[in-house]
Amino acid sequence: MVELTDEQCRTALAALEEAGGSARAAARYLEIPRSTYMRWLEVARARNLSAEEKPPGLFPVFPDDDIDAEQILDHMQSRFEKRQALVDAQKWFKINEPTDEPIAYSWFGDPHLGSNGCNIGLLRRDIQLIIDTPGMFAANIGDTVDNWGGTLTRLYADNDVSRQTERRLACWFLEEAEIPWRVWLEGNHDHMDMALTTYLRGINANRIPMLDWRARFRVCFPNGTEIRIDASHDHKGHSMWNPLHGQKRAASMDERADLYIAGHRHNAAIAQQEMPGGWIANMARARGYKYVDDYATRGNFHQQNYGASIVSVFDPTAENPTSRVQLFADVAAGAKYLTSLRL
Repeated sequence: MVELTDEQCRTALAALEEAGGSARAAARYLEIPRSTYMRWLEVARARNLSAEEKPPGLFPVFPDDDIDAEQILDHMQSRFEKRQALVDAQKWFKINEPTDEPIAYSWFGDPHLGSNGCNIGLLRRDIQLIIDTPGMFAANIGDTVDNWGGTLTRLYADNDVSRQTERRLACWFLEEAEIPWRVWLEGNHDHMDMALTTYLRGINANRIPMLDWRARFRVCFPNGTEIRIDASHDHKGHSMWNPLHGQKRAASMDERADLYIAGHRHNAAIAQQEMPGGWIANMARARGYKYVDDYATRGNFHQQNYGASIVSVFDPTAENPTSRVQLFADVAAGAKYLTSLRL
């Protein structure tokens, strides 16, 4: 029998590597009988040889710069599951009020802090009323500042404050003014430059629920009463003849709530209606605090003087459902009514 050379043995080992460890495939690759190949392999192992060395290539072999696709998919799946869990948790979440006494949520219409047209005097008055009135809390319907982005960044040239000053005012509104917040929505202006929302969510030390555009939640009282609220920077649907068209549409076509409230369009209205199912829908829109608005002037939009914030008073002990939620287009009037209920 002809003695095998070391080169033949290394060839056998290299073929085994190429075949993924299959001796049958390696023999087929070398075009020799399997029995012959097994003898080559046995001799190669007895001589403690390694696979045939390949000559170095012309170019270097760089390592991969990322994890493999399966690991990427595992990571993406895990992140999706976290996002889905957040979405599920935010749908009709609970705010558990500690008492059965009547309370009120004052819904700040679009503040536009920093805008030359913001009615700062009225805003300050309303903030102080909320702070001074027992049982009164606050909610932000969105558009805290102008936060111009994209091509609209040029509009800062017409404002007396900069983007940096706006963010300082937004921080004051959220944390330093000591407003007793219950929920905070983000509107279209808040997202013109996403750095603003990232900043405000980062400094939200009190962990107030902050949601993009819409929040559907339940105000729950110890006696079992629940007030279902569908708050949106704006609800889908618009009519020049009815400022509550979007809220009426949501009450008719979306999930049932006791209060549908929005802002965004810089006009105000309130209404209460018994729906075909026999439940009471309260609908409102807050006009916000931008009282001097060149855009509204050029568009011939009607100037309203009331409804910068809408106050919703909740009475969990009311037997008549039409009295369970009462709406006011003035914070002072809402505070006065709430105080009378709590006497």
